[in-house]
Amino acid sequence: MNSQNKRKTDSESYHHGRLREELLRLGLESLEQGVADGISLRSIAERAGVSKTAPYRHFRDRETFLGALANEGFRLLCVELERTTGSATGRVSAMGQAYMNFAVAHPALYRLMNSPLICTLPDEDIIWARKSLVLLAETLRSASAGSGPEGPLDINAAVAAWAYIHGLVLIRIDGLFPPDLGEPDWEKLSSIVPIVPPTGLR
Repeated sequence: MNSQNKRKTDSESYHHGRLREELLRLGLESLEQGVADGISLRSIAERAGVSKTAPYRHFRDRETFLGALANEGFRLLCVELERTTGSATGRVSAMGQAYMNFAVAHPALYRLMNSPLICTLPDEDIIWARKSLVLLAETLRSASAGSGPEGPLDINAAVAAWAYIHGLVLIRIDGLFPPDLGEPDWEKLSSIVPIVPPTGLR
Protein backbone atom coordinates (compact mmCIF):
# COMPACT_ATOMS: atom_id res chain seq x y z
CA MET A 1 0.00 0.00 0.00
CA ASN A 2 1.45 3.36 -0.97
CA SER A 3 1.58 6.26 1.49
CA GLN A 4 -1.35 8.07 -0.14
CA ASN A 5 -3.64 5.06 0.19
CA LYS A 6 -2.40 4.51 3.74
CA ARG A 7 -3.34 8.06 4.74
CA LYS A 8 -6.76 7.57 3.17
CA THR A 9 -7.29 4.32 5.09
CA ASP A 10 -6.24 6.02 8.33
CA SER A 11 -8.67 8.87 7.72
CA GLU A 12 -11.56 6.53 7.01
CA SER A 13 -10.86 4.46 10.13
CA TYR A 14 -11.21 7.40 12.49
CA HIS A 15 -14.37 8.97 11.10
CA HIS A 16 -13.22 11.47 8.49
CA GLY A 17 -10.16 12.75 10.31
CA ARG A 18 -11.44 12.76 13.90
CA LEU A 19 -8.29 10.99 15.00
CA ARG A 20 -7.69 13.07 18.13
CA GLU A 21 -11.16 12.30 19.50
CA GLU A 22 -10.79 8.62 18.69
CA LEU A 23 -7.41 8.38 20.41
CA LEU A 24 -8.81 10.05 23.52
CA ARG A 25 -11.79 7.69 23.49
CA LEU A 26 -9.48 4.70 23.29
CA GLY A 27 -7.24 6.15 26.00
CA LEU A 28 -10.22 6.54 28.33
CA GLU A 29 -11.27 3.00 27.47
CA SER A 30 -7.80 1.73 28.38
CA LEU A 31 -8.00 3.50 31.73
CA GLU A 32 -11.35 1.85 32.40
CA GLN A 33 -9.68 -1.49 31.75
CA GLY A 34 -7.02 -0.72 34.34
CA VAL A 35 -4.01 -0.46 32.04
CA ALA A 36 -2.96 3.12 32.85
CA ASP A 37 0.72 2.26 33.21
CA GLY A 38 0.73 0.49 29.87
CA ILE A 39 -0.85 3.27 27.84
CA SER A 40 1.37 4.39 24.99
CA LEU A 41 0.71 6.29 21.79
CA ARG A 42 1.84 3.28 19.80
CA SER A 43 -0.54 0.89 21.55
CA ILE A 44 -3.42 3.34 21.14
CA ALA A 45 -2.54 3.84 17.46
CA GLU A 46 -2.63 0.08 16.95
CA ARG A 47 -6.06 -0.13 18.55
CA ALA A 48 -7.27 2.76 16.38
CA GLY A 49 -6.02 0.98 13.27
CA VAL A 50 -3.75 3.83 12.20
CA SER A 51 -0.02 4.12 11.65
CA LYS A 52 2.24 4.36 14.70
CA THR A 53 3.20 7.90 13.76
CA ALA A 54 -0.35 9.18 13.21
CA PRO A 55 -1.00 10.14 16.88
CA TYR A 56 2.01 12.44 16.86
CA ARG A 57 0.09 14.80 14.59
CA HIS A 58 -1.98 15.66 17.68
CA PHE A 59 0.16 14.79 20.71
CA ARG A 60 3.82 15.62 21.12
CA ASP A 61 4.54 12.65 23.38
CA ARG A 62 2.97 10.24 25.88
CA GLU A 63 2.90 12.87 28.63
CA THR A 64 0.98 15.26 26.40
CA PHE A 65 -1.50 12.49 25.60
CA LEU A 66 -2.00 11.62 29.27
CA GLY A 67 -2.48 15.30 30.02
CA ALA A 68 -5.17 15.48 27.35
CA LEU A 69 -6.85 12.45 28.92
CA ALA A 70 -6.79 14.16 32.32
CA ASN A 71 -8.28 17.32 30.83
CA GLU A 72 -10.98 15.27 29.11
CA GLY A 73 -11.71 13.69 32.48
CA PHE A 74 -12.24 17.13 33.98
CA ARG A 75 -14.53 18.00 31.07
CA LEU A 76 -16.66 14.94 31.78
CA LEU A 77 -16.66 15.82 35.49
CA CYS A 78 -17.79 19.37 34.68
CA VAL A 79 -20.70 17.96 32.70
CA GLU A 80 -21.82 15.99 35.75
CA LEU A 81 -21.39 18.96 38.09
CA GLU A 82 -23.32 21.26 35.77
CA ARG A 83 -26.23 18.83 35.74
CA THR A 84 -26.82 19.27 39.47
CA THR A 85 -29.83 21.32 40.50
CA GLY A 86 -31.54 22.72 43.57
CA SER A 87 -31.01 25.68 45.85
CA ALA A 88 -27.47 27.04 46.07
CA THR A 89 -26.68 25.11 49.26
CA GLY A 90 -28.50 22.03 48.00
CA ARG A 91 -26.60 22.20 44.76
CA VAL A 92 -23.24 22.20 46.56
CA SER A 93 -24.31 19.01 48.32
CA ALA A 94 -25.45 17.51 45.02
CA MET A 95 -22.12 18.45 43.45
CA GLY A 96 -20.31 16.58 46.21
CA GLN A 97 -22.36 13.48 45.48
CA ALA A 98 -21.83 13.84 41.73
CA TYR A 99 -18.09 14.22 42.30
CA MET A 100 -18.00 11.07 44.43
CA ASN A 101 -20.06 9.09 41.91
CA PHE A 102 -17.79 10.16 39.05
CA ALA A 103 -14.62 9.15 40.88
CA VAL A 104 -16.05 5.77 41.92
CA ALA A 105 -17.17 5.09 38.34
CA HIS A 106 -13.78 6.10 36.88
CA PRO A 107 -11.10 5.50 39.55
CA ALA A 108 -8.11 5.18 37.18
CA LEU A 109 -9.11 8.33 35.29
CA TYR A 110 -9.69 10.16 38.56
CA ARG A 111 -6.20 9.27 39.81
CA LEU A 112 -4.70 10.50 36.53
CA MET A 113 -6.68 13.75 36.80
CA ASN A 114 -5.23 14.35 40.24
CA SER A 115 -1.68 13.16 39.58
CA PRO A 116 1.42 15.42 39.64
CA LEU A 117 1.25 15.42 35.83
CA ILE A 118 -1.51 18.04 35.90
CA CYS A 119 0.85 20.52 37.56
CA THR A 120 3.38 20.26 34.72
CA LEU A 121 0.99 21.13 31.90
CA PRO A 122 0.55 24.60 30.39
CA ASP A 123 -2.64 26.50 31.22
CA GLU A 124 -4.19 25.85 27.82
CA ASP A 125 -4.00 22.10 28.47
CA ILE A 126 -5.89 22.19 31.79
CA ILE A 127 -8.82 24.39 30.82
CA TRP A 128 -11.44 22.01 32.20
CA ALA A 129 -9.57 21.44 35.46
CA ARG A 130 -9.76 25.20 36.08
CA LYS A 131 -13.41 25.34 35.02
CA SER A 132 -14.41 22.65 37.49
CA LEU A 133 -12.78 24.53 40.37
CA VAL A 134 -14.33 27.85 39.29
CA LEU A 135 -17.74 26.18 39.05
CA LEU A 136 -17.38 24.95 42.62
CA ALA A 137 -16.24 28.38 43.84
CA GLU A 138 -19.14 30.14 42.08
CA THR A 139 -21.70 27.74 43.56
CA LEU A 140 -20.24 28.18 47.03
CA ARG A 141 -20.40 31.96 46.57
CA SER A 142 -24.10 31.71 45.72
CA ALA A 143 -24.67 29.55 48.80
CA SER A 144 -22.84 31.95 51.08
CA ALA A 145 -25.13 34.04 53.31
CA GLY A 146 -25.30 37.64 52.16
CA SER A 147 -23.09 37.06 49.12
CA GLY A 148 -24.54 38.07 45.78
CA PRO A 149 -23.77 36.35 42.47
CA GLU A 150 -21.34 39.14 41.60
CA GLY A 151 -19.41 39.05 44.86
CA PRO A 152 -15.79 37.89 45.10
CA LEU A 153 -15.02 34.21 44.96
CA ASP A 154 -14.02 32.71 48.30
CA ILE A 155 -11.03 30.64 47.26
CA ASN A 156 -10.49 29.36 50.80
CA ALA A 157 -14.00 27.90 50.83
CA ALA A 158 -13.48 26.32 47.42
CA VAL A 159 -10.18 24.74 48.46
CA ALA A 160 -11.69 23.44 51.71
CA ALA A 161 -14.62 21.83 49.87
CA TRP A 162 -12.32 20.40 47.20
CA ALA A 163 -9.88 19.00 49.78
CA TYR A 164 -12.74 17.43 51.73
CA ILE A 165 -14.35 15.61 48.81
CA HIS A 166 -10.99 14.64 47.30
CA GLY A 167 -9.82 13.09 50.56
CA LEU A 168 -13.13 11.30 50.97
CA VAL A 169 -12.91 9.93 47.44
CA LEU A 170 -9.39 8.59 47.91
CA ILE A 171 -10.35 6.88 51.16
CA ARG A 172 -13.11 5.12 49.29
CA ILE A 173 -11.58 4.21 45.92
CA ASP A 174 -8.26 3.14 47.47
CA GLY A 175 -10.01 1.08 50.14
CA LEU A 176 -8.26 2.88 52.99
CA PHE A 177 -11.11 2.59 55.49
CA PRO A 178 -10.86 -0.58 57.64
CA PRO A 179 -13.59 -2.94 56.39
CA ASP A 180 -14.12 -4.46 59.83
CA LEU A 181 -15.54 -1.13 61.03
CA GLY A 182 -18.44 -1.29 58.59
CA GLU A 183 -19.25 0.64 55.44
CA PRO A 184 -19.47 4.42 55.87
CA ASP A 185 -22.46 6.28 54.46
CA TRP A 186 -20.56 7.62 51.47
CA GLU A 187 -23.57 9.41 49.98
CA LYS A 188 -24.26 11.29 53.20
CA LEU A 189 -20.59 12.12 53.71
CA SER A 190 -20.16 13.38 50.15
CA SER A 191 -23.09 15.78 50.57
CA ILE A 192 -21.54 17.60 53.55
CA VAL A 193 -20.49 21.17 52.81
CA PRO A 194 -17.39 22.29 54.75
CA ILE A 195 -18.02 25.65 56.41
CA VAL A 196 -15.27 28.25 56.09
CA PRO A 197 -15.69 31.81 57.45
CA PRO A 198 -15.79 34.40 54.63
CA THR A 199 -12.59 35.97 55.99
CA GLY A 200 -10.77 32.72 55.25
CA LEU A 201 -8.90 30.12 57.26
CA ARG A 202 -7.10 31.25 60.40
